[in-house]
Formats: sequence, C-alpha cells, structure tokens
Amino acid sequence: MAKYKVAGVTVVRIDNSAGTILDMTQYIDSITTVGKEVAPLEVTSFNDGAERFVAGIEMSEEVTVSGAFDDAATSGPDAVFPTLVGTINTIEYNPAGTVSGRRKITGEYLFVSYKVSSAVKERVNYELRARRDGTINATGTN
Repeated sequence: MAKYKVAGVTVVRIDNSAGTILDMTQYIDSITTVGKEVAPLEVTSFNDGAERFVAGIEMSEEVTVSGAFDDAATSGPDAVFPTLVGTINTIEYNPAGTVSGRRKITGEYLFVSYKVSSAVKERVNYELRARRDGTINATGTN
C-alpha cells in the first residue's frame, strides 16, 4: 500500500462562487475529515443481552482546511475563501494526486467560516471550515 504526503501529490480543488474550480493545493498545509460516517441507531430490545445498532443516515462532516495566510490579489486564500462563506460549493479532494486511476472524493459543502490568526513573531495562518451538504457526490477515480 502506498503512502502519500499531503505536500507531495495531494490535490485540493475548491469551486469559487463564480463556478470555477480552483486548485488551492499550494496554499493548503492540511485538510481534515473527508470521508463517510453514518449515524448509529440503537435497536436494542428487552431480550437482548447487549446493546444493538443498525446504520442510520449518512452524517454531515465538517472539513477544515488550513495553511499560511496569503493575500495574493485574485488567487490567494484571502481573496478566494472569504467569498465562499455562506455559500454551497464543491470541494474536490485527490489524496493521491490526479493521475488516472487515483482516488477522488467530490462533495458539496456549506462554507461556514474563514478566520485569520497569528501569534507574536509567528506565521499568520488561516482556517476555512465547511460542512457537507448531503452525501458525497462521487467517490471514484480520476
């Protein structure tokens, strides 16, 4: 099984509010929680010796994207990400790159916040948070 570094082959593309998919990989240090999770529903009956569960509906996950602050006029995260807050747009996540046959996860997300933070004499960072709207649209390959 191959192992991939985020800074190596991973590609993250985010739809801007104008409907254009932008490759934001160069501005991203980390992206968290892209996958599937279902809500467990308890179905334990009186005669069961232990708790029992069945799979419920797919849960909406929260994705956090973070990296170094960059205010490049049209392409940097500070130009692109604030305009996404309050809108539903696509995130395309390619954890192993975009070579044909590699895994690709695409979904629609409600962008809920964009924040800039720093400490004295430290790097200025940003954090973008988004919540999935519905199910993952596609888990497939490039």
